[in-house]
Amino acid sequence: MSAYTFVDITEASPTPALPSEAVWFDGICLDLEVSSFRTLGVQGREIAEKEIDTYDTGNDAGEAFRRAYYKTRTITVTYQIKAASSEQFRESYNQLNRCLQAEQARLIFNDEPDKYFIATKASNNEVDAGQNSVIGNIEFLCSDPRKYSVVEKVFKASLVSGILKTRIYNSGSLPVPINYKITHSHDNGYIGIVSEHGAIQLGKMQEADGETYQQNENLLGIQAIVSAQDDHGTNYMHPNHDMGGTLGVLSGENYQHMVIGSMGTGQSGKWCGGMRTVSIPADSAGVIGAQNFWCYINWWFESGLMGQTAEQSIAFLTADNKVICGYSLYKTDMSGNTAALEFWLNGKVVATKNFTPSSKDSDNPFNYGRGHQDVRKEGDKITFYWFGSYIPYVDSAVKDMICTKIQVAFTQYFGRNLGDQYVTRNYLRVLSFQKMNVEKWRDVPNRYSSGDVVTIDGGTTKVYRNGMNITGDEITGSKYFLAPPGVTDVEFYCSDFCDPPPAVDVFIREAYL
Repeated sequence: MSAYTFVDITEASPTPALPSEAVWFDGICLDLEVSSFRTLGVQGREIAEKEIDTYDTGNDAGEAFRRAYYKTRTITVTYQIKAASSEQFRESYNQLNRCLQAEQARLIFNDEPDKYFIATKASNNEVDAGQNSVIGNIEFLCSDPRKYSVVEKVFKASLVSGILKTRIYNSGSLPVPINYKITHSHDNGYIGIVSEHGAIQLGKMQEADGETYQQNENLLGIQAIVSAQDDHGTNYMHPNHDMGGTLGVLSGENYQHMVIGSMGTGQSGKWCGGMRTVSIPADSAGVIGAQNFWCYINWWFESGLMGQTAEQSIAFLTADNKVICGYSLYKTDMSGNTAALEFWLNGKVVATKNFTPSSKDSDNPFNYGRGHQDVRKEGDKITFYWFGSYIPYVDSAVKDMICTKIQVAFTQYFGRNLGDQYVTRNYLRVLSFQKMNVEKWRDVPNRYSSGDVVTIDGGTTKVYRNGMNITGDEITGSKYFLAPPGVTDVEFYCSDFCDPPPAVDVFIREAYL
């Protein structure tokens, strides 16, 4: 059983010249950032206040205890601003106000740089008017009264007598959620996590490694599009677009991204650009076309300036060029920063999802760190993915349609350039097409494949595979457990055929009152 390692995410470190209780808020040291500001003292960091809930029993001797809980914590920072002039005094408060804008941000003190509260500036007292030297108070509200370690502990599981185990050491004063990262190097159908405090089970314990079954087959990837020739014919999702341009490849170490190469010619205000159309190869049984399929896509669509425009589309076509389904990702906003993703079904738009193509996770599902998207066809049902959820549509007209081609297009408004007027990051990073339900005998494509990374958030009890939230894997009766102060032994189980077992990392963030 291996000892834990540390992930150091320290946001602040002690500085001898600063006051012992100097304040960091949202990564900014007020004593350094704000002119003439000095922390004098802090109140409210010590013992957290408890609320006792009782009820009248009708007896003549007191009340009965119902429960007790820790109340919201208020931390008061007493400070001095001693400015040399009225102008400097006013600028100090301008700086201070800018530094206190964040909500639910980390609050760290110089005498305890390895711990943080989660706080929001709530109020401040009025200071004496007409002076350049004042003493004031700032109140920070911590709806969560706990403080947390800025260092996340990591524990690695190892085989002990044939069982994958780890031991968690919680040096904090409170039970805390446990997060897991399970990296597979072999197919697996079951994950079991067991301790004396509870058990989590995912998948199917009886899943077999091999049998006669219907299997999905990977038939096409991004390399097929990279290698294809430019298609100057009809864009069947957008037949009015001019496709006289080209596509290009942005290559680097371990990656190839599809991008627009040139726009070609066109009419002012009309979309024009490049396109490639690739045929779906035959499956292992020699059958061409996929009546049922799943395709994973990864985009990076992120603007660098307001008013940039661009469009990218992926269409799944029949042999006679009917659009079964697809996506159109675009930004037409020439002044602001609003973009949209269209869901296409049977040659028409069935839904439009708006988003902001910024770098923020809360705004943009297609920023640098994410970009996950997929689409699934099962008979007459098409299921689209959007921002962590799956949205199904049913159309009897597509039930028997067979996908034989994929068409990828990148365009820009003619008359606008591919420089500062084009969306800075309009990339197709990954495309992986699977034909579903191919009958054959081979190793079962188990619930978790080699290379899959399963992460479990013990706080939210959500499960992710390769960054995408998955539902339906959890076995009824699972109990997510906390790591109490002290030692917690955890064991991990997987399918018998999963050899070698997955690598398991366990994470906790200690909490204190």
